[in-house]
Order: sequence, then C-alpha cells, then structure tokens
Amino acid sequence: MSKEWNRRDFIVKPIVWAGAASVLSKTDLLSAESTSGAMLQRTLGRTGITLPIVSMGVMNADVPGVVRRAYELGIRHFDTAAVYQNGRNEEMVGSVVKEMGIRDKVIISTKLGTRASFQNTAEAKHGLIDRFDASLKRLQMDHVEILYHHGVDSAEHAKSEAQIEVLQALKKQGKTRFIGISTHDAVPVLNAVIPLNVFDVALVTINYTMAHDAEKLATIERAAKAGIGIVAMKTQAGGTVRPDSKLPKELPPESQTALLKWVLNHDYIATAIPGFTSYEQLEQDFSVVRNLAYTEPEKRFLGDKAFVAQAEFCQQCGQCREDCPQRVDIPALMRSHMYAVQYRNVGMARHVLAKSEPGRGLAACRACASCRAQCRNSVQIARKITQLKELQLA
Repeated sequence: MSKEWNRRDFIVKPIVWAGAASVLSKTDLLSAESTSGAMLQRTLGRTGITLPIVSMGVMNADVPGVVRRAYELGIRHFDTAAVYQNGRNEEMVGSVVKEMGIRDKVIISTKLGTRASFQNTAEAKHGLIDRFDASLKRLQMDHVEILYHHGVDSAEHAKSEAQIEVLQALKKQGKTRFIGISTHDAVPVLNAVIPLNVFDVALVTINYTMAHDAEKLATIERAAKAGIGIVAMKTQAGGTVRPDSKLPKELPPESQTALLKWVLNHDYIATAIPGFTSYEQLEQDFSVVRNLAYTEPEKRFLGDKAFVAQAEFCQQCGQCREDCPQRVDIPALMRSHMYAVQYRNVGMARHVLAKSEPGRGLAACRACASCRAQCRNSVQIARKITQLKELQLA
C-alpha cells in the first residue's frame, strides 16, 4: 500500500466505516443467543493478563474499520508484526488505537525475527533493537505488551542467545512488558524453552487437523502448566477458501465457528487470534466468545472425517525433507502456499520464501522434473509446489 492508500483510508474512509459499523450493529450477524451472557475470559499464563478467548490476528487485515469494530465488540488483544504488509499493518493498528484513545485498554503484540544477513552477534543485537524501535515508531507507542521471538522453527533457534538477550534487555527497559516466542512447530520449540523459564507467552499453531497429534497437544498443555501463556494461531486451518483441494471452494460458515470452538475447548489455550479481514468474518468468529458448546451443524461438520485429509493442512513436521534430494525447506514452501492461495497474501508468501537458506528454497525445485517428497499426512506437496512455481513468487 502506498502513501495514497494511507491518506485515503485514514482520512476519507472512516466516514464510510462509521456508517458500516452503525448498520452492522443492527444486523443479526450476532444472534441474541451469542450476545447474551458474559464473555469467556482466561488468564494469559504468568503475565496475569486476562483476555476474552477471542482476539484479533491483524496480519491479513487492511481495513482499519475492522480493527475499530473488533474493539467495539469486545476484543482487547491485537497481534501484528513488522513483516506484515511491510510495516503498514503496524501503522494501521497504531493509528486506530491512537484515534480511539484506547492505548491503556488494549494488549498489543508485535514480533522480532532474526535476519540471516547479520554478520555477528553484536551486529544482530544492534539490528534487532533498531528494528524494534522502528516498530514502536510505526505503532506510535513507547512500549508493547508482548514482543515475540518470531518464526522459530527449531530448538536451536529458540535458544538463540543474541535474540534472548535483546528481548530481556527490552523488557528491562520497559519497551515490552512480556516476551514471547512464536512457532509453527510447537514440540521441539516448546520443549526447548520450557526449562529456560524466559518466555512469558507462546504463539503456536493449533487446529482440528492436529487432533490426532497427542504429543503436540500434550506439549502445549505442559507449556501452559509451566506458566507460559498460550495464544493459538492458524485455528481455522487456512480459512474458508479452498481453491486447491478436494474440499468445496468455499466451506460453510459453521466450519469456521466449529474449528475455532474446537481449539478453545482446550482450556489451556488462553486466547486465539483468528485472522478475519471483514466485518462478517469478525462477527462470525466473535460469536463463539460466550458459548463454546457446539451447534448441531458444527457437530456434523466436525464429524465429517474427510475434512482433515482434504484440508491438506501442513503440520510443519518436516519429515518430507528426508525425501528431497535437495533438502528443500518444504514446510516453508507449504506455509507460503497457504499465505498466497488461501489467505491471498502474496507479500507474506514472498517473505516466507525469502527466508529460506540458499539452495533450500523454491528455486531449488525448478531443476526437478518431478517431486519425490511425500507427506506423512495428506498434503499434495508436488501439486502445491507446481502452483507456487506458476505464481512466480520467487
């Protein structure tokens, strides 16, 4: 988005959004049943912060009015990052919070990833601090509540001394109240960090396609019992759009509430950050906040055992790497495919691809006539890699 976009969306469009919010408040998107009773809230581990069980993952959102409406409905935690929309996501969150005058009423999290281009530890520390200061400037804030060690994919990465030292220093300076870790591969990462007793929060991937993975669920629960506040992401296994699988191109509305309820029915999950991008998606997701009992349509959806296989959600286990003669980072390719095809977020797809080590990204796949990698679950790896090549993302 350009400066023109910012000017138009932050000056002109609020008039439109105000009208839209007024209309939405009179609709039946949230039923009388879903708006009665108290919102379910849980404590975020040792932080002591109490939050509604539904928060907002802002990554794919680009309409400030949706952030505003989320707050009006009762959402109090907003998750963003510098890499989302090249910093414009943080700018949007910061502008809405400032405009509404709600800084003391919301919990803001952002993220700090390690750049492979850093030449040494000292350079990494200075670079990370500079990048976080840039995030605070975009957010128009002097601190955030949660700062994540971002995109951690191994035990070694989780224990990075440079990253941990920077996070602890920023916490001591009051620039972040708590430090967290975000990962798509919870088992090795959480097993590595629980003994460290450093991280206050963990942002982890968990959804219904993982219901069979007892080890993953047990590890997440063990982290929660150790005092780490658990925030759930990728809760709806990629959303409603499924143009590349055997599922219908658009899943029924009850699929999203069923999937979100399944995650939140694990009481060790403090809150979830579904990535809604429209008013309708927001109100649909938020409708579960007072009652996690399944409706009959939701029970039927979860009872359809075909969904898990047909969803083709990559578990990020990495076992497929063993089949690849190039040792390509296939889990990263599958995640970038989800961003590009299901989330329609080409920028994030390119960001994930760009992080691959030299010789282990999509470029390495171009020399292969056919793909030998086989998923131990249900992902059609070869088809998704072919689609990535056709999208010309790298």
